[in-house]
Amino acid sequence: MEQLTQNEINKIILYSEQELQYLAQQQIWKGKGTKVSPFVIVNANILGQSISIEKSSLYISFLNCNFDYLKFDQCENIILENCTFRKLSINRCKNITINTAFISDLSISRVKEISFKKSIVIEISRNHRIKAIVFEDCQINDKFQDLILRKIYIRHYSKVKELIPSYLIIFSAIIFYRLFYTYYVYNSSDIINLILILILVSGIPTFLWVPFLYKHLIKLKRPNITIINNKED
Repeated sequence: MEQLTQNEINKIILYSEQELQYLAQQQIWKGKGTKVSPFVIVNANILGQSISIEKSSLYISFLNCNFDYLKFDQCENIILENCTFRKLSINRCKNITINTAFISDLSISRVKEISFKKSIVIEISRNHRIKAIVFEDCQINDKFQDLILRKIYIRHYSKVKELIPSYLIIFSAIIFYRLFYTYYVYNSSDIINLILILILVSGIPTFLWVPFLYKHLIKLKRPNITIINNKED
């Protein structure tokens, strides 16, 4: 993970939606910032090499741009085509498409509807609360896939662990009742005893097996990330 120095952080230029609209008028950008006619930025130098765009719903296409640092925060409707990034950060965004990009360090958080196609991602440094993320024909770090699955597994398994005290109380009550009924009630019912035994025999292994079932289902569903034809490193 490559950290930005304080000097580099100080050089980051912040842009709002209003500032981008003003620049578009001043520099006569191609397009109108709409879905039908998005702004087209071919040379990133007009904005800077280290920039942060916040709270923008403008339709913008970045073509053939190189960035040291680019951050999108609460943005949508962005297309990045044939771009290179030393650091790309996408936070609280949706509807962003990255095509044919080279990304040294990617950070994604609280995002949805993000698509990476035919891109290379060297390192993914931060990720959580991601939804509907697609990597298609990309070269990405396999550790990222494993990390995502592990986080999902831990989240689901934690729900199971919360039920452990309740299960223990129930199983303890069944065992106590079974022993009490057998040794202190002489006219015990064979049917009741059989039902209790079946509950104990099937219940405990089932409880122990649930976490592994969750892990297997998570691997099959991949609810937060989709890898399509992922290329090997």
